[in-house]
Amino acid sequence: MVTVNGQEEDVAGQTVIGFLKKRNAPIENIVVERNGDIVHRAQFDKVKLESGDKVELISFVGGG
Repeated sequence: MVTVNGQEEDVAGQTVIGFLKKRNAPIENIVVERNGDIVHRAQFDKVKLESGDKVELISFVGGG
């Protein structure tokens, strides 16, 4: 299990990009933190989520 924004999810083994696509996340406007480290967008297809990981997803919303 992986903790995502405080909730446990069964997503271990997925790449970050695969995980984000399944969530329909706005990939171009999201920051992914895994175990306290920022995952660079260029690494989204290389980094796999592992059981016990703690992931925070932060998305930016524009407005005025």
